[in-house]
Amino acid sequence: MRLQWKYSLVINLSVIAILVALYFFDSIRVRNEMNALHALGAERGAELRKIADNTILNAVVSEIETTKAFDVQRLNQVLNALKREHPDMRDVLNIHISLSDTRIRSSLLAGADAVVINLDSADLEQIETKGATIHAVEGQNATAIVIKYIAALTMPEPVELEPSRFAAYEQRFDEGILPLDKAWYDDVWWKVFTEEVYVPEGAVISEEKGRRWRVTDQEDSTLYNLWKQDGLLWIQRWLTGYIQVLFDVPYIDRSIRYSLLMHAILIVIVGALLVILIDLTTNHLIMKPLERMTHIIQSAESGDLSLDQTYSSDEIGRATHNLVRMLWQLRDSHSKRIAALGQFAAGVAHEIRNPLNSIGMTAQHLKSVFSQPKVSHEDIEEAKELLDIVDQKIVELKQTSEAFLTLNRPRILNVEPVNLNMLVDQVLSEFTLIAEEAKVQIIRNYDANLPNVPLDAALMRQTLFNFVQNSIQAMPKGGSIYINTLLEQIEQDLEYAVIEIRDTGIGIPEEIQEQIYDAYFTTKDATGGIGLGLAISHQIITAHKGKIEVRSKMGMGTAFKISLPLNASTPV
Repeated sequence: MRLQWKYSLVINLSVIAILVALYFFDSIRVRNEMNALHALGAERGAELRKIADNTILNAVVSEIETTKAFDVQRLNQVLNALKREHPDMRDVLNIHISLSDTRIRSSLLAGADAVVINLDSADLEQIETKGATIHAVEGQNATAIVIKYIAALTMPEPVELEPSRFAAYEQRFDEGILPLDKAWYDDVWWKVFTEEVYVPEGAVISEEKGRRWRVTDQEDSTLYNLWKQDGLLWIQRWLTGYIQVLFDVPYIDRSIRYSLLMHAILIVIVGALLVILIDLTTNHLIMKPLERMTHIIQSAESGDLSLDQTYSSDEIGRATHNLVRMLWQLRDSHSKRIAALGQFAAGVAHEIRNPLNSIGMTAQHLKSVFSQPKVSHEDIEEAKELLDIVDQKIVELKQTSEAFLTLNRPRILNVEPVNLNMLVDQVLSEFTLIAEEAKVQIIRNYDANLPNVPLDAALMRQTLFNFVQNSIQAMPKGGSIYINTLLEQIEQDLEYAVIEIRDTGIGIPEEIQEQIYDAYFTTKDATGGIGLGLAISHQIITAHKGKIEVRSKMGMGTAFKISLPLNASTPV
């Protein structure tokens, strides 16, 4: 698995695990807190309901029935007196009193903004079930309890009118007749008059059970009780409305503050856990492997490049292993280059020592010849021959130095069309006697239709000479050399002239095949080779934009394939 994926997977899974644990812990905490809050709310709600029903409701109804009217100023005074005189009303924030139209008429805080009582069917049902609601008053939570009140304003009087589906019900007063709003009830008669009506103390109760009705004036919300006795309808006027009591609920604010504090603490804890997790994961997956890589680099600087170590399977582990292997290869390559340099030095010493020994011996002999009192004609002729040898050795030293100097010098080619078959024949003609003495048979197979190849004839002759010479030297007990020329299309729209040189010699070990083109690398310790032949040949072929391939197996010989492009531009 890639390090990036592993790192992301560990972090994401850990974050998910921490968040899930946080969720379960917080859900348990919230559930317990809500249960405690619910129990406290139920207990507190019962206390508040008791205050509203016993203290506030009784005082309001008593005041209305005493004054036989809804006097706003007197009701306000009553509410303020309750607030001052009753200790159990210390948590009362405000009291609103309305008529049945739910419009606030009287308030504990007269002139202050009120929470308007807008009651729908759900609110009326809540009132019937003695429930409570939570309101926000000036940013403060408050428990609202709404209770319904009914107060008698007049004594009942008989109405001499039999009930019917199209009857007008009236109440008689000394000052006149009070009409009921739209008292033609038609088809909705039984819908309006089916509720059980409140029967005040001393009122005449009808013997006909269920034949009592309650009628509400639609204009002023006045409530009327209506019943029948002795063929007469009795009616009594009632005042009905709602009282809304707003209680302070500090435990809710405390619960909210506690919940916010707990969430802040949990966030800090989760943040700390994530920081620790990321630090541990980063340290395990990244920092330790990097420290290990640094240690390996430091060990490499001190010369310890042991590969016998364990590495992780991620990118850093593989990079560390590759780094160690690269450093080991560099050290090995350095060692091989040092060894090659030693071989080069030995080869150079061998190449220079032989001509110098010849020159030294010749000079010593000439000195002894010309130090005689009388020099004969034969001595002079011998001296000339010796000087020719010195001149030849000087030429050899010059060629050796030229080979060293031109190895790393850019090749400047003198390109011209060359008949490759004829060039190969010219090179092979130089090995006729050498091949006979080495018992080596040279077998040729040329492509007669091979076109002329653009190349530098002198440099390519030197290249082919090196390959043929190496093949003969690789067969000390004799053998065969197969030389073929052919035309081959190696790449699209690009033809190559190919020279194949294959011998039946001892072969090249596989582990050194990549090094045979390195300068100063040689396996001819016995003959004193300096390892420049194939290096120079490879450089010449590359300068011609050609390619060279080698196939070899120990005991079965070696084959070189030289490919030269036919339409390559002239190298500079």
